[in-house]
Amino acid sequence: MKKLNIVLAMLFLLLTGCSFSASIDTLIMPPKLSRQQEHIYNALEKYAGNNISLKYPKSGDYLSAFIIADIDGDDDEEAIVFYEKNSVSSEDTSLRMNILDCIDSQWKSVYDHATNGNEVDKVVITPLGDSGRINIIVGYSLINQSEKVVSIYHYDEGILETTFENNYYSLFDTTDLNDDGSKELLIALGESPSREAEVQVYHLSENGEYLKSDIELVGEGYTDYQKVSYGTLESGRKGIYLDAVIGVGTIATIVFTVDENNMLNRVYTPDIEKGETVRPLAYTCSDIDEDGVIEIPVPEVFPGYAAEDSEPLNLTKWCELRNEKIAVKFFGYRSVTNAYSFVFPDNWLGNVTAYTNTERNCLYICEYTGRAPQDEKPLMLIKTVSRADSEQIEQLSGDGYEILQSRGDKVFMIYIDDKHELAGVPEELMLKFIFDKI
Repeated sequence: MKKLNIVLAMLFLLLTGCSFSASIDTLIMPPKLSRQQEHIYNALEKYAGNNISLKYPKSGDYLSAFIIADIDGDDDEEAIVFYEKNSVSSEDTSLRMNILDCIDSQWKSVYDHATNGNEVDKVVITPLGDSGRINIIVGYSLINQSEKVVSIYHYDEGILETTFENNYYSLFDTTDLNDDGSKELLIALGESPSREAEVQVYHLSENGEYLKSDIELVGEGYTDYQKVSYGTLESGRKGIYLDAVIGVGTIATIVFTVDENNMLNRVYTPDIEKGETVRPLAYTCSDIDEDGVIEIPVPEVFPGYAAEDSEPLNLTKWCELRNEKIAVKFFGYRSVTNAYSFVFPDNWLGNVTAYTNTERNCLYICEYTGRAPQDEKPLMLIKTVSRADSEQIEQLSGDGYEILQSRGDKVFMIYIDDKHELAGVPEELMLKFIFDKI
């Protein structure tokens, strides 16, 4: 068996000039701020005083306390900074958003806005719909941290206008939902004692009006949303796959689409009583084979485990929508811990089982002959080794293991019994491993 070595390339972005991104640690701890960052921060202190704390988004593309972007379409970049005053007076400690502009080569505070949030959850800066204006979309966590609201602002000629305010959400995203060349705003709201779950789509008209289409999920028990994914449906439309939380540690997937009139339509609703698409939180949707179609991973216990086994190992059924119903596309194994998937050859279905040995950091895939998995003979082993343990890597290589993948501080090594009839062509098996993108 030929050795397959996959080398991971790391991309480092050098962020200079008016466009940069940094964690809050780099903004308030050594190394020192860049000259540009110092100028922006000094301009903020000149306006707000020096007894302030910077706040930063917890998710999304903007994770810096300083957000640099062209927010008014003048081809020059402005800065957005979220901050709080360190004051004993409660009315002075609200979260604020400050807009700064570079005027005559000097950064200056040009607008200051008191928000209704306590923390910044997410910031998106983008046009929406048929309107050419640039929108500053900000999700805020409220003081109890369990509630979130999204507001949209438009900055022009030194004035920050609030165009959409304090809409509750559990998840929001902006993307082209119907492939018409413009983005829409998608909001998913979980069920709570005061409201029903709901999915909303907003399209911004040419005259600046938010056109809403929504579907209420009354009585369906979706309390939150783990992830949203997009993929092509059989109809050719874009599918919106919402992994919705239905209980403690459990999700199910609902599928929607948006038509050419920007109307939201439901394509698939899981039968929760039958357990359709119901699975643990970590099994979120993805397009693992990169064919443009989203797969829904649903775990199922490998054959050979008894009902009384406390920790049975699961195989994974990757499902897709066919005729608006769930159908199995392929089977395999999904390692949530190590972030990889292995798609089984067709002749493995019903003929293999698996178990793990945590002390040895090893996965054993065995031919299934009706016995307990640990009593079956392995045909393939996947062993996880520390990259720093060169002695063990060398020893395993001498024992017939191959390097399957190297990422971070881990090296994944594989041994295949190439004399076993289920092994087929070992090199082809190795190519059936799909590692999550990082």
